[in-house]
Amino acid sequence: MAPIEVSATVAAAPETVWNACFEPMKWEAWDPDLKEVTDVSTPGSCREGTTCTFAMNDGSRIPISLSNVVRNESVDFKGGVAGGLVKATGKVRITPVDDDAPNAPTSRIEYSFELGGLLGSLVGMVKKRECVEGTQGGLDNMVKLSEEAQKR
Repeated sequence: MAPIEVSATVAAAPETVWNACFEPMKWEAWDPDLKEVTDVSTPGSCREGTTCTFAMNDGSRIPISLSNVVRNESVDFKGGVAGGLVKATGKVRITPVDDDAPNAPTSRIEYSFELGGLLGSLVGMVKKRECVEGTQGGLDNMVKLSEEAQKR
């Protein structure tokens, strides 16, 4: 399965996006496929090398590790199950949008997700629509949470 890539402009500063969605770990607040995050190695924190388990709505549990964590800018996640037959990877990038409205900060969120591995690629093809909707839903929720937090 090729990566699903979505992006949006959000009426919030990068710091607000980060605090609303990633610090402390709030993945289940924006990822529509995720029930909860458990077993976080650095409780509450989204840091380089953090490991955790994504407890999915379908009952599956996916061990995850975080990398390329740069506060207010980026986080990558990867994990897998079934001995690597199903792999999940994702990236979030947050960049400020240069504009002339300092009282109305704006950012760009880019989010990509991919299922890989022998079975993961097959699942990604069969359930492509669900994967696309879940990725877009995650982005939409990040935008909503960030804009609500910016208003506070």
